[in-house]
Amino acid sequence: MTFSLAGRCLETGRLGYVVATSSVCVGARVGAISRDCVVFSQARTDPRLHQIGIKGFDASGGNPDAALRAMRDAAVAPHWRQLGVLPRNGDPAHHTGSSCLDHCGAAVGKDALALGNFLGSATVLPAMIDAFTAANGDLAERLLAGIRAGEAAGSEREPLQSASLVVMGADELCDVDLRIDRSEDPIMEMGELLADWLPKAPAYRIRALDPDNAPSSAEVESR
Repeated sequence: MTFSLAGRCLETGRLGYVVATSSVCVGARVGAISRDCVVFSQARTDPRLHQIGIKGFDASGGNPDAALRAMRDAAVAPHWRQLGVLPRNGDPAHHTGSSCLDHCGAAVGKDALALGNFLGSATVLPAMIDAFTAANGDLAERLLAGIRAGEAAGSEREPLQSASLVVMGADELCDVDLRIDRSEDPIMEMGELLADWLPKAPAYRIRALDPDNAPSSAEVESR
């Protein structure tokens, strides 16, 4: 039982998502990202649907409804699935099956899509959208603000155990790819990990694109 938020930054062109749940290792099961879209498969999730969604998005020329349809058509027992697509441009698409546990559904913002099931209140998803929209700064920090607001508004009905945060940057390199696989407070630990990572992220981008001019490991770790 899961709540997630996908968001985009029109200023930088970046896409990202954050997700938290009451089971372990959510980053291995929920969410995938490409240069042009974020896709979700959650509730009784099937990670195989992610690549089906991305392929459907690309094959349709960037149509989120076509991507969603491809995932839903490929899903075993789609009534148990919660699916979502946030494109780089345009409106998101989403599906919540009839067997998903209440509170469940989706909330859509100008540049964001929130999905959730087995939530502690009906205000969780709107709170995530509102916090993301109001936040400033790096896209990852805005996504973290969104998931924190969802937790404060009711979270889900069981204690959270894991979280994941991913942001795709330019050149098809992830600027952020963080996981808390098991914790009594995964969103708090995600915030600590993100604060440690963000000052170091540009150096690792240089290592990928221009290794001759990349800083040393000691220089990176001192940031």
